[in-house]
Amino acid sequence: MDDFRKRPARRDATPADSASVWPGGPAAPDSPPTGRGASDNGNVQVTIGTDGLVDTVKIDPRALRQDAQALGELTRQAVREAQQDWFGRLAEHDPAPGSEDRLRTKLEEIHAEYSHRMEEINRVIAGLMRNR
Repeated sequence: MDDFRKRPARRDATPADSASVWPGGPAAPDSPPTGRGASDNGNVQVTIGTDGLVDTVKIDPRALRQDAQALGELTRQAVREAQQDWFGRLAEHDPAPGSEDRLRTKLEEIHAEYSHRMEEINRVIAGLMRNR
């Protein structure tokens, strides 16, 4: 739990000063794309930042009445939708050959990081529910 608490709750919305959106990627556009997504029932909403990582997660209090696994699934749905939205918007900014492969690789990295973080969140939520 200490590791989870040390992580920043929200990153700076502006990307680091660099010439591209990610290493080897296209030049950063004036307004880098973000992505938005929601779970099927709308109880979880996610925003993907300009760096392709999860920036915000909004959870309707009603969703917290569910078990950790169900909440994790709602969050997964929202994150995947936001990633797909971000991926589509970013593809419009990188028409160069190989852009789809670069974007898919980046999206896979982001999804792996999300899965790891979601496991941590599920452990924390389960612990909090046991301690009620």
